[in-house]
Amino acid sequence: MKNIRSRFILLFLIIILFSGCAPFPAKPAPLSFEKPGQCREFLSRLDEVVKENGVRDASSVSVPGFPYLRTNRFLASLKKNLKDKGEKGEWVLWMQQLDLMSRKKELSNLPDEALLSLEFEDGKKADSEWLFAQVRSCSAELLGHDQVRSDFYDALYTVIRVPSEYSCFRRTLGLYPLIAIPVSLITKGSITKIKERFDTDLNDLPIDGQLTAFIPEKGELLSEYKVQEIIEKAGKNPLRAPLLDRSEEEKLVWSFAPVFIQDLAAPYDRLGQVVWKGNRVDINPEKPTVYYYTSHAFLKSEPVLQINYVIWYSERAGDRSPSIELGHMDGLTARVSLDAQGKAFMVDVVNDCGCYHFFAPDKERIDRILSRPLSSGPFVAQWLPPAASGERLGIRISSGWHQVQRLISAGHLSNSISIPYAMAPYDVLEALPHENSRTESIFNSSGLAKGSERVERFILFSTGIPSVGSMRQRGHHAIELIGGDHFDNPYLFDNNFVFR
Repeated sequence: MKNIRSRFILLFLIIILFSGCAPFPAKPAPLSFEKPGQCREFLSRLDEVVKENGVRDASSVSVPGFPYLRTNRFLASLKKNLKDKGEKGEWVLWMQQLDLMSRKKELSNLPDEALLSLEFEDGKKADSEWLFAQVRSCSAELLGHDQVRSDFYDALYTVIRVPSEYSCFRRTLGLYPLIAIPVSLITKGSITKIKERFDTDLNDLPIDGQLTAFIPEKGELLSEYKVQEIIEKAGKNPLRAPLLDRSEEEKLVWSFAPVFIQDLAAPYDRLGQVVWKGNRVDINPEKPTVYYYTSHAFLKSEPVLQINYVIWYSERAGDRSPSIELGHMDGLTARVSLDAQGKAFMVDVVNDCGCYHFFAPDKERIDRILSRPLSSGPFVAQWLPPAASGERLGIRISSGWHQVQRLISAGHLSNSISIPYAMAPYDVLEALPHENSRTESIFNSSGLAKGSERVERFILFSTGIPSVGSMRQRGHHAIELIGGDHFDNPYLFDNNFVFR
């Protein structure tokens, strides 16, 4: 009888084992994303919710098949130069960090109802802080899992790509070959007029109001030795690209911060702090603010650091601006590029729509200016003015149209009022708080500033640039109407100049 009972129990357990059941109900396991499959599913679900709510951060580009990585034009350009394991590892970590930064902004910008809709299998309701902790955990899990694959880098190289801001479909639909010639002639005429402005004696430039100098409210002007020390230390990594910590970045940002000499004739000439006013992006002129970020490019094929200074106005207005360019919001970006010794070798400026880009290189560094097919060539509006020790770069800007009239040494400003400006990281614009503390990017998922559309987009549709004239997010500045180039092209300098 005992043997029969034992056999029955054994048979019962075998049946349970092969039927996939458990003799007792199992206690629900705690929510965990520690397995690659679960992590991919989790990140994919997050991406869907982010897309549905239109809060995708367009400052970097997702890498297909690798949901924990994002890239940009500089990082994409590095893939053909990577040689050893150290360089490849540093490259991937940089792209992982880009993804984490973008996801943090996206989670912050998700509406509360979208967060509440994310209910997981244990019934837990998500919040942005908890979700970002899971994102970090999954990012590390997936990278660790993928890096042991023998084909990891080969697979990665084939999908690292940053799309052009120029649409072939738009150009085909708009009969681009037919409009290229007239637009090219108009562009050349515009460049000629701008060059005449830069060639005009400084004292003869028109003034519609009062020249007002917006100056950095604080910040030490570092010595050449100290700047070189910071740059050389920052470049000691496998990629040899200057990678700054927060403290070093702030020191350099303040040290190279320019003086914006604004012709102040109306309220729309006061650069200010970007704020939400209801559901509309607005500018608070009572708090002049310059937004900054760093980027990287190549000088003679070697990576160098760039510091970008971005200012914003409430609108482009006035009688001097072409009527098709008038509209809500305006601004410009001034970029200072530093060589391996920390010396400024180039300043280039672009309006925040991607328009009116020009170079101001150090004349002593230029051997030759290059011409390119289907292009008017690089527009060198002037040479970089020499700055004595203790002097900042001055950028003089016109009223209304907000065009740069001259780069000068701002050591001795006369007949101008001085107003201090604050500095804020550019990231603030990509997760800007409303009055109720909810955050929202001032840019949409295509990298266009919300509410900044211009009539130009209908007239210049055939150039292939979506919404021509709209203010744009970093990484989305198309700087040529004919041909095609980007402000963040890391080879922009090497493609246009032969350096000594």
